[in-house]
This record gives sequence, C-alpha cells and structure tokens, in this order.
Amino acid sequence: MRYAKRTALAGFLLIGLAACSGGGGGDDRVQNGRLSLAITDAPVDDATSVVVQFSGVAFKRAGAPAEVVQNLTPATRQIDLLQYQQGKAALLLDGVTLPAGDYEWIRLIVDNQPGVRDSYIMRTTGEECELRVPSGAESGLKLNRGFTLPADGSVALTIDFDLRKSVHAPPGQPSRSTDCTQGYLLRPTLRIVDNANVGAIVGTVDSALVTAACLPKVYVFSGAAVLPDDIEEQTAAPDVDPLLVASVAIQNGAIAYPYRAAFVPPGAYTVAFTCSDDDATTDDVLTFLPPQSATVQANLLSTVDFAPSVAP
Repeated sequence: MRYAKRTALAGFLLIGLAACSGGGGGDDRVQNGRLSLAITDAPVDDATSVVVQFSGVAFKRAGAPAEVVQNLTPATRQIDLLQYQQGKAALLLDGVTLPAGDYEWIRLIVDNQPGVRDSYIMRTTGEECELRVPSGAESGLKLNRGFTLPADGSVALTIDFDLRKSVHAPPGQPSRSTDCTQGYLLRPTLRIVDNANVGAIVGTVDSALVTAACLPKVYVFSGAAVLPDDIEEQTAAPDVDPLLVASVAIQNGAIAYPYRAAFVPPGAYTVAFTCSDDDATTDDVLTFLPPQSATVQANLLSTVDFAPSVAP
C-alpha cells in the first residue's frame, strides 16, 4: 500500500532567523547581514559516533580581497555527527554579522592533530579510531557553492555530511576492518541548503518488512522514475547515487517505524526502501521495494509509507 501526500511543515526548521530590520544611513554606511550555519548528517551503519572538532568557518565574499574567518564560541566545538539526523542540526554559527553581498564559498576549519583526541570515530565493534581529515587543519572542508547575504537581512544555511560516502579506510585496509592503527579518513561529501527553501520526505516502514537481518534504510534519488542503485565512490559507467539516505528508527512494539529525509530542495524525487547492506567502496547489488514518487515543496512535508505488498 502506498501513500504520497503533503502536509504543513510545522516546526521543521528550528534554526531559521527572522529578518533583521536595519536603521537609516547614507551610502557610506557598512551594509551587513546576519548568518546562521548548522550541521546535519546522513547515517552510517558501522559506527556509533563520528566526532569532528570544528574551530571556525571561513567565507569568501565576491570582489573582496580576502576571506572572512568567523571563530566559534566556545573556541572549539566537538560534534558527534551521528547525533544530528532525521532533521536535527547542530548550530555552528547563530546569527553572526557579516558584510552583505554575494559569497563564493564556505570553508569549515577542522582540528585534526595526530595523537590528539579531536576528531575520531567509534566503531560498532567497540574500537575508537582516529579520524584523519586530509589537509583539514590547513585548508579545511571547502564548499564551493555560493550564497547571497542580503543587507539588513538574514540567511540560515545547513550543511549536510553524507558519512556513507565520506568515511574511508586507509589505502590497503579493508573498509570493514577493525584495525585502528592507521585511523580512518574523512573525505567529506557535503551539500549545503538554504533553510528557507527546503522541505522533507517523511513516512513509516511497516515493521513486518524489518526482519532480524534487515539494515533498514530509505534512499532518496533526485528526479522521477529513477531506477534505485547503491552508493559508489567511483564507477566506470554513468551511474546514479542517492541525494541522501535516511535511517529508519526502530521502536520496540511499534507496528511501523518512522523515518525522515530532511533538508530536501523542492523538486521531484524517487524514494526506495531496502534492507541491504551498502558499502560505498564496492559495487553492491541492493534489493529495493518498488520505488515510489514524491514531490517536495518548500516548507512542506511529503509523506511516503512502505508496507508489504498485498497479493490481488
């Protein structure tokens, strides 16, 4: 049985800011705006924590000679990305004042010193491994998508970490190894959205579909009538990767388990459920339920539920 409906998105965006009214002034007055920036995450199966320590955010304004670095308060923020799923987000910057204008990119400044417990991953098998960010301490994590900060106005942005594509075993080490000698690599796959122009896909998965061996996930693909496929780092032939993967919240005794794919830009999407394990380093064959369609509109929820097929 399939459902696809849109309902009002109440309380979905918890980190947006109201526009700030500006005072008077002549043309020589510095024009500023206010910016909020948050972090959210897509899940990963074989870790219980993925902690990244941030110390600042850098911005490059078009036409300006140098980047603007905004330090965090407190000076560093250790964020367990796995705690911020299903529409939850951790604020890095809350209404900071920046010069108004068009910005070319954002750079997240990450603390990543060898032998220091700043960024790390906790495996489901119990090992705590160093999480190394190549060039993270020097150049940070750069997002090349720009944005516009209006004069005497505000913008709230969210950066989504896709940990399934971002966490890698060191070269030569199996991706599911429990060896922590070399640590793990974080090569982030990031996307950034404007909170004023996103919606969400929500729904439930019938508990009958989640067997003991099931690793339940809901894949969201950009576009209608997309043939669902696995996540792959590289592929020799043209392939389709999901925009995001949502976790399914197992609740003991419930007849259906909820999921939420949040911070989704408006448009047409294909939504598919699978129990299969998906290793981004290999070409996996996943078994999906028949996919469904969803249309996302800004500030609205689109609902897609998954239930066992009923024979005619």
